[in-house]
Amino acid sequence: MRGPKSFEAAGELSDGCHHALSYTREAYDYAVGHIRAGAERAGKDWRSLDIGAWVVFATGPDSAQAKEAARSMVGIYASSMPEEQLRRNGVDPAELKPVIDAIAGGDLARGIELTSPEVAGKLSVSGTPEECLEKIRREIEPSGVNHMICAITDHSLVKAFTGRELDGIADVDTQLRLIHERIMPAWA
Repeated sequence: MRGPKSFEAAGELSDGCHHALSYTREAYDYAVGHIRAGAERAGKDWRSLDIGAWVVFATGPDSAQAKEAARSMVGIYASSMPEEQLRRNGVDPAELKPVIDAIAGGDLARGIELTSPEVAGKLSVSGTPEECLEKIRREIEPSGVNHMICAITDHSLVKAFTGRELDGIADVDTQLRLIHERIMPAWA
């Protein structure tokens, strides 16, 4: 997640890289730029590589509910992000420190409570399908990422990880259907 050498090695030595926990154009440009440098050093066309974006993802007809589901998971994942990566995603590490401290202390509920909607919005792809598509098109696609790995966040995942009960969140099947019907056609 930190780079740059890991990204360059992936471009040089492998068939691609699944880049975890980035959400901004700056973060993806950084990763893909280094993947590209490694590929070019090895004489490979970087565009032939499998470059995936692993993201916390929640969608549904109710934007606020989807964003709340994502917020329930963001602090957990963000607590493992190095400071450089947080900065590339527009998050001040000092702002996330109380969240990290709460989670490290075993208080997931407090960590979630301290995760602001703004940070959750920066560190997830969430909202209505149209909002998710807009973020993918603006922040991820232009960098050269050619597929996504969506960590779909629904009520079952939130409950399993955090113990929180969130009613009204679209289940996995519904989210997959929305991705198929309202997001994927943008690339057909």
